[in-house]
Amino acid sequence: MAMFQHRLRRRPWWALLSAALIVALFAGCGTLRDFLRVPTWLPPEGVLKRAQTCRLAGKTVKVDFYLPPHADSAPVVVIAHGFSRNRKTMAGWGGMLAQDGFLAIVPDLPTWKDHERNGKAVAELLAGVQAGQWIQQPRPGGRAALVGFSAGGAATLVAAEGNTNVICWIGLDPVGKGKATLQAAALLDVPGFVLRAEPSRWNANGNARDIFNALSGPAFSLVVHRASHVDAENPTSRAAEWACGASDPERREVFGRYLLASVRAGLRRDEAAFNQLRAATNDAAVREVQFRKPEGFEFAP
Repeated sequence: MAMFQHRLRRRPWWALLSAALIVALFAGCGTLRDFLRVPTWLPPEGVLKRAQTCRLAGKTVKVDFYLPPHADSAPVVVIAHGFSRNRKTMAGWGGMLAQDGFLAIVPDLPTWKDHERNGKAVAELLAGVQAGQWIQQPRPGGRAALVGFSAGGAATLVAAEGNTNVICWIGLDPVGKGKATLQAAALLDVPGFVLRAEPSRWNANGNARDIFNALSGPAFSLVVHRASHVDAENPTSRAAEWACGASDPERREVFGRYLLASVRAGLRRDEAAFNQLRAATNDAAVREVQFRKPEGFEFAP
């Protein structure tokens, strides 16, 4: 014992500190894992989740397909996650849209911040789906909607630019710095919907406002009152809340409600959904409701 104590005293301080850090790391790894973990989200009743691997933009990635119940054909919605996130953080929106009759597709994007490459991956995924490459049932019906959260908003704008397969675009507190994102927005000639959180460091001080102003086609925007950036994820993680601010189920429900109305209005051309967006001016949970070129929205008889 005395010999052990002698050796311990002779060890340099940095070796002792390293050993203490290693012990602390192993002791706290479970807590750290819980802190970083995105909660497992189960699809609603009747919705089938099918996972596949797909080669997109030169990289093999995982893609989750949320299949609507009892449908032979369904409109397609591709949903892109944000910077440093993954498909699990968009699972709730995929299940919600599938339950409403859409074929919702949620990929892992190939890069963290290369909007061009991620946009190419989204476009390749959509083209493959519509060609029957990865999913045969339900059959994809007509043109598609693209939905993107945060940096995924910029990627889906790139994917939508000049893409005849895309009939509308929805940004969930989208973020995209630089001219390329605004140029893609300016070239978008289909309806665009921008659902925003309050300005903060993590959404580039409300960068979604600039994206909305750049859209040249018919456009709708609202701010979810007091929302943090990660209220637009579904689900999110404790680590994301620590960085971006606490999330709230009621605010997330507001994002979901207007996401569903936007997809219905833009993809199904549902006039009742469009009127729901108009009525957002009377919703105490939202503010700064804006329309531009509302006459450009066309609806089925």
